[in-house]
Amino acid sequence: MKKHLSITAIMVGLCLASGNAQHTVRCMAQRHNAQNPNFYPKGISIGNRATVVIPVVVHVVWNSNEENISDEQIRTQIEVLNQDFNAENEQISLVLSIFQGVIADVDFEFCLASKHPNGNATNGITRTQTSNSNGIGGTSSLHHTDQGGQDAWNPDKYLNIWVAKFAGNIGGTATFPGEGPADEQGVEVNYKQFGTIGTATTPPYHLGRTCTHEIGHYFNLEHVWGPNINSCCDEDDGVADTPNSCETYIHQCPTGNAFSCTQPDMWMNFMNYTDDACMAMFSKGQKERMYAALNTFRPGLLDSDGCAAVPTHELAERNGLDVFGNPIGNELKFRISASGAAQWEVMLANAIGQVERLGQFPANQLFTIDFNQRPSGIYTLVASQNGRLLSARIIK
Repeated sequence: MKKHLSITAIMVGLCLASGNAQHTVRCMAQRHNAQNPNFYPKGISIGNRATVVIPVVVHVVWNSNEENISDEQIRTQIEVLNQDFNAENEQISLVLSIFQGVIADVDFEFCLASKHPNGNATNGITRTQTSNSNGIGGTSSLHHTDQGGQDAWNPDKYLNIWVAKFAGNIGGTATFPGEGPADEQGVEVNYKQFGTIGTATTPPYHLGRTCTHEIGHYFNLEHVWGPNINSCCDEDDGVADTPNSCETYIHQCPTGNAFSCTQPDMWMNFMNYTDDACMAMFSKGQKERMYAALNTFRPGLLDSDGCAAVPTHELAERNGLDVFGNPIGNELKFRISASGAAQWEVMLANAIGQVERLGQFPANQLFTIDFNQRPSGIYTLVASQNGRLLSARIIK
């Protein structure tokens, strides 16, 4: 098992929301610099590259109480991203046999940021009340605090996701790499389509795939038919293993082979327009394209410490929580280095904030915890005693 822890003028993907399906267009994307080959970095050899950890900050910009979605709803979206980008979602069984050989484990691990750009601890969520009741989503104002929105955290180091109300039925936008103002880089999603609970339970966009789709754009993926649906069988998306297609499958859940050009369409691809319940995969070619975009346009994410564990208060110099063999394998070995005989309460938190109590442990002894059944990803080990806290970041 793996990760359940749950894109240069603007190319913006405008995805329409789930209000009335028959009047909805899932995504209206147009890259302004489509003819510039520099915006199409070729695939790179990714070999046995380690998991890429991507710190996420979610900016909730709300007017009505309904728009101020819960932390738990936000965490469900992070979980969906980790499943979708690692080929672990339930819909993967829908992939036709002819495409099963090109299913990609993208190996991106999304986590809610634990470290603020100023160095302080954070839960990776900001909340800003706006006076805009018509829908600030899809506007430049959303990205600026002095215009009723919320400023981005350093977009070189964090994936900024804004969640807000959109005017009309629009459900989301994204900036392609290198396009648009530097301080507006990221993804926007309508609060009605973000996550899988709360305000986001109305089909067909109720499984968090709007965000998955838009992050695909953020990492330079086109729709599977390419930049122009009007010449779709003669153009493509720059990815060799996604067949040319000329059908969006909007408001459809196909079964079996479906053709719009000469080969079966990859209708279950996240960069198509099918309903959330029919989206299942990225291809290996799309993975290479995303990694090329990451290295060429968004390299700051590779060395970001936005998911590093941050002590929440000063500790005595000799106190410490030692983890042995980090990244760890199937066993977590740790020791609490502290004076005194009192027991320490030890807890384990995953990347989306779910906390598991491990029990009470004395200091200055080596302990081993079975990690075999836990999914790969980022964890924070926390030991507490009488108001004192020790923490350590763990990667499996």
